[in-house]
Amino acid sequence: MLKNTQGIQLLIFLAFLSISNIHGQGERDFWYFGQLAGMRYTGGSYENLSDNNIPRNVFLGIIEGPDNLICATDDKGNLLFYSDGRTFKNKFHENLLNSPTDEYAFRESQAAVARDPSNADRYYVFITIMDGIKNRLTYTVVDMSMNNGRGGLVPDKKHILMANDTGQHMVIAQHANGIDAWLICIRKSRYYAYLITENGISSSPVTSQAGFSFVNGSAIKFGNMEVSPDNKLIVTGFPLFAEESGGFTSKVLLSSFNNLNGRLNLIFEDSEPTEPMASIPSSGIEFSSNSKVFYSAYVGGAIKQYDLSNLENIPSPVTIIEAAPFPYLKRGPDGQIFSIKRGDEYIGSIKEPNVLGLDCDYQSNVLNLSGSNLLDLPTFLPPKYPEGISYKNICEGEAMEFYYTSSLRDPTYRWDLGDGSIANGENVFHTYNAPGTYTVTVEAIDNDTNTIFYSDTKDVTIYASPVINQPADIYICSENTTIYFSNYDLDILSELDSSAFKVSYFLSENDALTLSSEEFEIIPEIGTKTIWVRVQNLINPQCYDIKSFEIITPEYIDLNIPEIQYICNDRAGLILEAPDDFLSYAWSNGEMTQNIQVFTPGIYTLTVVKDFGDFTCEAQARISVRVGDELPEILEIKVIDWSQYHNSIEVILDRTGNYEFSADGINFQESPILKNLPFKEDYKVYVRDVDCQKTIESETLFLLYYDKFFTPNGDGRHDYWRVINNFREEDIEIQIFNRYGKLLETMSYYDRGWDGTSDGVKMPTSDYWFRVVRQNGKVHHGHFTLKR
Repeated sequence: MLKNTQGIQLLIFLAFLSISNIHGQGERDFWYFGQLAGMRYTGGSYENLSDNNIPRNVFLGIIEGPDNLICATDDKGNLLFYSDGRTFKNKFHENLLNSPTDEYAFRESQAAVARDPSNADRYYVFITIMDGIKNRLTYTVVDMSMNNGRGGLVPDKKHILMANDTGQHMVIAQHANGIDAWLICIRKSRYYAYLITENGISSSPVTSQAGFSFVNGSAIKFGNMEVSPDNKLIVTGFPLFAEESGGFTSKVLLSSFNNLNGRLNLIFEDSEPTEPMASIPSSGIEFSSNSKVFYSAYVGGAIKQYDLSNLENIPSPVTIIEAAPFPYLKRGPDGQIFSIKRGDEYIGSIKEPNVLGLDCDYQSNVLNLSGSNLLDLPTFLPPKYPEGISYKNICEGEAMEFYYTSSLRDPTYRWDLGDGSIANGENVFHTYNAPGTYTVTVEAIDNDTNTIFYSDTKDVTIYASPVINQPADIYICSENTTIYFSNYDLDILSELDSSAFKVSYFLSENDALTLSSEEFEIIPEIGTKTIWVRVQNLINPQCYDIKSFEIITPEYIDLNIPEIQYICNDRAGLILEAPDDFLSYAWSNGEMTQNIQVFTPGIYTLTVVKDFGDFTCEAQARISVRVGDELPEILEIKVIDWSQYHNSIEVILDRTGNYEFSADGINFQESPILKNLPFKEDYKVYVRDVDCQKTIESETLFLLYYDKFFTPNGDGRHDYWRVINNFREEDIEIQIFNRYGKLLETMSYYDRGWDGTSDGVKMPTSDYWFRVVRQNGKVHHGHFTLKR
């Protein structure tokens, strides 16, 4: 909030503000764009630059490479380097060391550039490259200290892959702590926000849906994105957006951006019907310097103005100009928004973008870059110091740096830091001892007149920083045992509030520092594994503490306890037994004895501790206790007999279960069909419950068989042919035939057998046939031999 303290000095004050913005933020002073085109802001005017040394090729109206050149300029307006993502030039227009690279940017995609928070000479350059049919988001590291200060590309940091299937959109936003940054892009119908810190780029981006769905199609890969100067809003333009209804629109989506945690939330969208085109049309998006207005433009469409003064009720846009000839938009260092038309040499401008309505003063020809062929507008480094009061570090216990710049000659700055502390200086350092929101005020005093020219006020929120104790190492001796890290959260937090802090685990210190590849569980192997734990503020994840501990497995201990056991007697329950020779025993039901008696099914975990002398080690066993199956009833037994060695018995039960079967009570099998049984007169079948080892048996069974021959010679041996066991089936009927089919004899169950005669006549030596009709209706045929 700016307050005029002396009305008579209003004009001086306004002029001062304009100059202050110029000199405080020089990152947008150098502009290279188009085909060898450029211009430079010199503090009140722009001059034509003809030293752009990167040629741009256009084929069938499509730019080869990104939609904008990268112009990296420091906060004083000094050019550092410029690039199309492949070729990198320094301020002397020489190739940087190790430039050009072998990769080309995806056609008409955006590019982005950010500072490395850990090194003032290093910069991250982000482009989307084409690799076959894949769009791949990559970064390259530029180090301006290389090659004796003429700059170079770090050899092993060229086009490092970050993600596949990304689109054209990308932008850099500043983190709320004033040090770090976010790279925001679009991938697979989601926003991806990558955190850039002094430790590198996180490989685990924050994702947000924010207005997309998977029906929007691949067309959402095309368009552009901008962040507001206050880093609180992101607007995304789509020249061709596939809607769920099946139609197409040109669309803009406005989202709030939480620059503490990287999340976006859709707050407004605007669209108008359009037709799918053979080539995706180009578009422009830009914010005013006060972040209260944004503008959108499309090839052949209007430039529209959106009033953001009330984000809860954004009115319909105002058309600034119909059929705008200049659809590309970019804000200059003096606040005006420039526009160009591809292929022309004229530059248009919205002179007063902060002003609502037509008074924003759109002019179609404010600059003429004579002889230049314009293609697009550049992308810049974010300002090192945002407008107004800027600061670094917002975590409890850290030394905060406050900064304000102006064009006054040696002004005196007087700071009220909101906690009773007063400081003087252009930039001051202060440490807040408690989290909270503090109102910070700075006053600029003209030393010549000792008058206050202006004051600026900003609320600064300080977030609680966790301090964690050194975690204890974990000794585990169980093979194939999963350690779930969340089980240790409360021990790690100790007295910290679990609703205010989050605990995360990582396999390397760098992963913990960059929030990459979070781990949730691990199966230890023999040896030692270092685990890094990070505890961070839930609101501001950059307020954190990191410690490490080790998981140590000197050997595997096999407890040799059955993993599944059964309760077979409700009254007796089940005794779970643990092996001897351990220091302690702990069961999951709270008991601490070696053996326990349980009556309830469920999962029981046993933890034992073994004493190794210098340390103790845990091992676990997980036991599933179940209720055993009830004993079944035998409903039916099917017998297939009449064989000396290959009879079979099938057992049919009244239920299914874990049962096994036997014909002798000794040898059991899983199948209820007992095969290849040798003939004997009596059988029983046995059914055993596998879980509880309880057995039931059937009544005695019998098989039928017959003599293969007989010798009726009166010697007392084999004098009768018989069906063995026929006497056990009362309704059996046995008929004997000669080879010609003549019935010779009929017998019943009580007959001793056939003596080899028919009507008192001895039958000769020969083969004879029999027919057996059983009481169940089944018929069996066979033959035998009579020998005399």
